[in-house]
Amino acid sequence: MSEQVSRLERLRSVRQWLAWQLRRTDETIADLERQEVAAARAARTPPPPQPGWKLAMRRAGGTSTPDAVHTSDCGMAGWHTKPLAREQALRAITEDGIAACPYCRPDTDLGVL
Repeated sequence: MSEQVSRLERLRSVRQWLAWQLRRTDETIADLERQEVAAARAARTPPPPQPGWKLAMRRAGGTSTPDAVHTSDCGMAGWHTKPLAREQALRAITEDGIAACPYCRPDTDLGVL
């Protein structure tokens, strides 16, 4: 048995649905605006400076031992590296006896020579 719904009730249902759609649209717009603000903030924030040096690690027998100090852009360092601050790189070369890479010559940049 079907009941007849008045035109007024149908229009109120349509209005309710449209109001719901409008709220969803407003929420989506607000989300997108927040994302744009966050993206603009991230674009204005410079990335942290890369350390100027890295320590290449030699892996053997399940352990890692220091191999050589490299500049941060040296391609000879391999995959297993640790970033170093200037003071750490200086100490590694001068006090710890870790070799400087013969290709990128971090000792020259550090003023060790």
